[in-house]
Amino acid sequence: MNSLRFLRTFLAVSEYGSMAAAASRVSLTQAAVGQQMRALEEEFRRPLFDRAGRVVRLTPAGHALLPYVRRILSTYEEMLGAGSDSQEIAGTMTVGTIKSSMSFLLENILALKTRHPLLDVHVIHVPVPILAAQVKIGEIDAALLIVEDDMRRGLTWTPLFEEPLVLLASSRSASQQTDVKDLLRSKPFIRFNRITRTGREIESVLRRLRVKPNEILEVNTVETVMDLVRQDVGVSLAPKLRHIDWTRETSLIALELPKGTPARQIGLLENMLQPTKTTLLREQLLRALTK
Repeated sequence: MNSLRFLRTFLAVSEYGSMAAAASRVSLTQAAVGQQMRALEEEFRRPLFDRAGRVVRLTPAGHALLPYVRRILSTYEEMLGAGSDSQEIAGTMTVGTIKSSMSFLLENILALKTRHPLLDVHVIHVPVPILAAQVKIGEIDAALLIVEDDMRRGLTWTPLFEEPLVLLASSRSASQQTDVKDLLRSKPFIRFNRITRTGREIESVLRRLRVKPNEILEVNTVETVMDLVRQDVGVSLAPKLRHIDWTRETSLIALELPKGTPARQIGLLENMLQPTKTTLLREQLLRALTK
């Protein structure tokens, strides 16, 4: 079963980005990992890794191989369990997420692992377009994200929850005035990344309100927006994150926008290379939302 061991090592190197990190994961020395990967490249007769610098990156040939490796290992794990009376789910699954949903995902992965302790789940965070592309080509099994319509083709998409757009202001600013238009006109404006779907919806809201704010900077994450607003740097239009206890927010106020303002939709995008495992995750997330 050397080939299967080599494929597991290949998967670890691709996920952790270095031979050293993968070595500790698969309980081998770094030299043994390097030897296995060279043997794998010889077997496939093409380079699978770009070894320039400290970070090891997959070549295009390595990326093309990755979904097949996942499928082979997943099938093998299912074969091992097929003759057993146990219904225990084992093996590995990699899930991506946007930063604002990280805590929600991790909480539910821990709950999933209490029921299936042999299931090994890795979580990664990269920008949404990269997450969607990685699900598409099978580099990761699923992702929790905001998705454009064209990203869903050929994949399984499950809407989970919505986060309405609101005006965020510091408690200090909101204590002086609470009119949304007045705050947008009088305070510096912190813009959420306009090239994202959420950013485009924010621009649409500004046009509907007929307000041209005094924009001072543009940032890429809702968390950064919230931190700057807390410091009273300015106000912003941003999603009201579902998994924050707003009753404990003493330095930040979320003011509702007019009816009909769009909300961003967070859902689970699945490749279904490992349908049993991603289905378990989907059911866990849905269960958590109904509590």
